[in-house]
Amino acid sequence: MKQQDEQPPGDAEATAPAVPAAEAPLPRSAAASAIVLRADQDEFDARQVAALALISPGLQSAPRAQLAVFFHYCVRSGLDPFARQIYMIGRKNRGEDREDNPVNWTIQTGIDGFRTIAHRAAERTGERISYEETVYYDAEGTAHEVWLAPSFPAAVKVTVLRGTSRFPFIARWGEFAPTYWDAKTSQYVVAKMWRTMPAHMLRKCAEAGSLRMAAPQDLSGMYVEEEMAQADAEVVAGAAEDAAQRLRAAAGLDNDGEDNGSETPEGQGPQGEEKPAPQRAAKSSKPKPEAEADGPPAARERSTPRKRASSAKPRAAS
Repeated sequence: MKQQDEQPPGDAEATAPAVPAAEAPLPRSAAASAIVLRADQDEFDARQVAALALISPGLQSAPRAQLAVFFHYCVRSGLDPFARQIYMIGRKNRGEDREDNPVNWTIQTGIDGFRTIAHRAAERTGERISYEETVYYDAEGTAHEVWLAPSFPAAVKVTVLRGTSRFPFIARWGEFAPTYWDAKTSQYVVAKMWRTMPAHMLRKCAEAGSLRMAAPQDLSGMYVEEEMAQADAEVVAGAAEDAAQRLRAAAGLDNDGEDNGSETPEGQGPQGEEKPAPQRAAKSSKPKPEAEADGPPAARERSTPRKRASSAKPRAAS
């Protein structure tokens, strides 16, 4: 009887730790999120599009077909668009007919997303991704293992190895470095990030191109941010501004502006010399003395002929 009474407490003690009721609650699953991509989805819903618009402004105005393509890339690559691993950006030409031009939508990701996709693609076929040493080139074509010069590298070569295949890619500075028009210096300058880390930024472009060659089925149609930096630069805006300045110069507007600008300090001199207000006061004060001075001469001139006439008559009479 005692054993029967002791067994239930013992069983209860043995089974109690196996059921963590209130001690360790289950973590919240990502599937419970309102914007997570579900397995039964075939396109983004309205809430997901609104969330994506916070990451990529203007995405709400993208055509439904373009959003479907973006959804396909997200599912195929396995990247999370809400974690900023992959996103879609719309660009429009800044020419004269900018408003009439359609928006060009580009699917982009970071270099880490490119690496993840390429490694997954290689693992599916039992292969692995590896790299050869990066090669940096100066303007004379001399190769360097490490870029230590303060100037920009002329080109960077990255070679990706997948299995027994090599995929070299060379990125040239003139093809990828973004420049924009600086109104202060009146010239085109390189973007700040590319001035700060020129070798690192150009290497990303070369690596992305090499990874795209190694995994074309998974990375075709996708680009990294650094590859599209030139498209985001303000070169077109600078060219338009330059053209506008030339048109203004041809129309003589710039000369007028320069004259006005130069007349501002010079105009103060003539204004100071002319002094409109003092001149008015001088004119109001001068008329009185001039009237007094002019009065007697007029009277004298009138009286003089009379005297001469009177003096002439007696002479004629005599």
